[in-house]
Order: sequence, then structure tokens, then C-alpha cells
Amino acid sequence: MAWERPQKTIVRETRRIAIGVAALLAVMLIVYALLGKFTFGVALGALMGSAYGVFNFFMLGMTIQRAGKETDEAAARARVRSSYSLRMLGAVAVAVIAFALPFAEGLPCVIALLFPRLTILALQLTGQIKDE
Repeated sequence: MAWERPQKTIVRETRRIAIGVAALLAVMLIVYALLGKFTFGVALGALMGSAYGVFNFFMLGMTIQRAGKETDEAAARARVRSSYSLRMLGAVAVAVIAFALPFAEGLPCVIALLFPRLTILALQLTGQIKDE
């Protein structure tokens, strides 16, 4: 499978998600600081989850782009299904690594993995994304 340039829409939407994730990350880290629980491990775990969350969203877009070029609908569906499974396994792996590393915190990682979904929800609630 050759590398393919992402469509402008994928780049634009990934940028919007990244901005939302960064805002939620900042809020979470501020809350940890206000509670007196902020550590390097909290920041590292949160960054791991946030980074993978944005990467996951980007890879979703790339999968849809590639599936759209498939001539066989069954092959396109199979591509999307397998990509979903691999991306979810990746999210679990990132969380497990964050919990296993002695210098990272797992809970902030897991919370941060939810930030792309929360960003999408916020965009939907504000009318910036239309449900179809």
C-alpha cells in the first residue's frame, strides 16, 4: 500500500480535532494542578492519550479516503472494519503502556483518549458539524 496524500478535508478536520484536544488537555492539566496532583507522569500520560487520539482520528480519515477509492464495496467495508479494529487495539496498547510505565500515569491517558469524541460532540452541539 503506497503512501497517499491526505485530502484537504482530512487535514482541516484533523486540525480542528487537534485544537479541541489541546484545549481539553489544557483544562485537564489545570484541574490536576488545582487539585495538587499534577506531576510529570500526569502530563506524559495525558500527552500520550491526546497524541494517539489525534492520530487515531487522522487514520480514520485516511481509511475512509482509501475505502472511497475501492471499486468493490465489500472490500471497502472490510478495510474500514479492519482499520477500526487495529486503531482500537492501538488505543488499548497506548493505555496499557501508560499504566505500565513507572514514569507515566494511566488515568490521564485514558481520559485524553476520549478528547476527540468530546471535541466532536462539542462541534455538533455548537452546530459546527451537522449530523446527517
